Formats: sequence, C-alpha cells, structure tokens
Amino acid sequence: MLNKTAKFLVVFCLLSVVCLSGAWADDNHMLPMLRMGVGARALAMGGAYVAEAHDATAGYWNPAGLADIGCVSLAAMYSAGMSVDRTYNYFGFGWTPCQSTNCGTFGISWLNSGIDDILKSDEHDNSLGTFNDMNNVFIVSWAFKNEFNQRMFSFGLSLKVVNQKIDDYSKTGVGGDAGIKFLADPRIALGLMVRDLGTKVNNETVPTNVTVGMVIYPLGEDHALCVPIDYGKTINRQDGTFHFGAEYMWEFATNYSAALMAGLNDGNFCVGLGVKVSMIRLDYAYVTEKVDFLNQNHRISLSAEF
Repeated sequence: MLNKTAKFLVVFCLLSVVCLSGAWADDNHMLPMLRMGVGARALAMGGAYVAEAHDATAGYWNPAGLADIGCVSLAAMYSAGMSVDRTYNYFGFGWTPCQSTNCGTFGISWLNSGIDDILKSDEHDNSLGTFNDMNNVFIVSWAFKNEFNQRMFSFGLSLKVVNQKIDDYSKTGVGGDAGIKFLADPRIALGLMVRDLGTKVNNETVPTNVTVGMVIYPLGEDHALCVPIDYGKTINRQDGTFHFGAEYMWEFATNYSAALMAGLNDGNFCVGLGVKVSMIRLDYAYVTEKVDFLNQNHRISLSAEF
C-alpha cells in the first residue's frame, strides 16, 4: 500500500499532466520577456529552476521557493552582448520577517527589457527620428512553508503589473503566478509553477505557462551537486520545452566556493561559472538564444543572503 508521501507524489504527477494537457495548437508570443528567465545561475543550468529556486529569483521562477529564504536575499542580473540593441535586466528581493510567528516570506521582483533608437518614419518613408520600446514588470510575491508528513511543503503566490511603452504610447496590465514546492527527500525536490494566470495587457491575454520540475542532489544534503530537470507547456503553443542542467560547487576554503554549471535550454547549450565568498555570490552564464538571429549573449548576476 502506498504511504502518504508516495500518494502525494502520484497526485502531484497527475495534477501536472492535467495542467499540461491544457495547451493547444495556435502560437501566441505576447510579451516573451516574461518567459526569458532571470539569474545567471539558473540560466547556466538551462533554465531548469522551478524545483531548485530558493533565493530572491524564486519570485520569478517559483514563488514557493521564497519560503526557503532564511532572512534576506538579494539578486540582480545584467545582460550583455544582446543583439539588435536589446536590454534585459532584473532585480529581486526576498524577506522572511518573523520566523517565530511563521508569517511567510515576501518578495519583490523587477524585470526591465527594451530596444533603444528604433528608426521612425512616416507613410512616405521620411525619417522622423528614433523612438524606444520599453517593458517593465513588477512582481510582488508571498510564500509559506509547512511540514507535510515529515516533509517540507511550500506554496507561493505572485501579483504582477506589466507596463509596455512604445514611443508615446503606454499600456498597463496585471496578472498572477502560483507555485508549489515539495521536498520529498533530502536528495529530491519537486516543483510546479503556473505562470501568467489571467495576465492581460490592454485586453490582450498573455499565454499561461505551466512548468513541472524536479531537482536531484546525488551527493546528499550538502547539495554540492544538483541536477534539475523542467518541462513546460505554454497555452497556444504546440510544443513543450525541456530544460536540463547541473551544477557542481566546490568549497576550496572556509567561506570560499566555486561552481561550474551547464545545461540545455530546450536544446540550446548554456554554460556558466560562479564564485561565492561568504554570503555573496557572483555568477556568469553564456546563453544561446532559441531564435538564430538573436545570437548568443552573456548574463552576469550578483546575489547575497543574510
């Protein structure tokens, strides 16, 4: 007979299949920046981070992961070498204010993307100068963690505000995310993320994405080696996306560590390096874009936990 943990895993898998089966054929590419990923560490592992997220970037990847923050977590990302003058940057903050009363963890995230100096002309091809395309997303999250059958279970919710500004035209919309994480074993964690629940901008709907993930820690509780795997489906997209990665962290002195990451982002190779000194970590990721003309680019992240 199945024990309670095994029953939970079965229900989790069935729920995942039901959610993923809601995707169907037509394409919808609105606001792809919402699905580009944040954090050099996560992106170097192919964007497989739904079950692994446990710092400030969890506000983007899976709000349930914010519950793993001990006190304060900060994260920032800068993108370099992007084609067609694109910009894409991120900042995140997570805070567990009162562990004794178990009131949960709060998070704030900001994503910014855009293209500068786009040529502008009239119907007769006369130059009218240039304009900018700028997108901003603000995410407010809350997560709660509790023990379930002697295993840690957490869930999280996010409210997001999206603003698009093209030249002098601006439009704003709102939406939400929801996620869960389950530490099934010291060596295995599971995650489920539903992104963009009802997100609309100017009456245009952003397609909902559902991602299920698992991370394995083959070396045990020290998590020196982690192997995350994600599979996602976006509504109105025909095919799902597969993300796979690995990280090995080596502590070469007290409070000094180095990490090597690599992964596949739906078939596109990624690799990265990380250095951690005490509570501060610096990561670099080399990312290959899925669309050929967008080429390769670099992500640099700085994070800290207190």
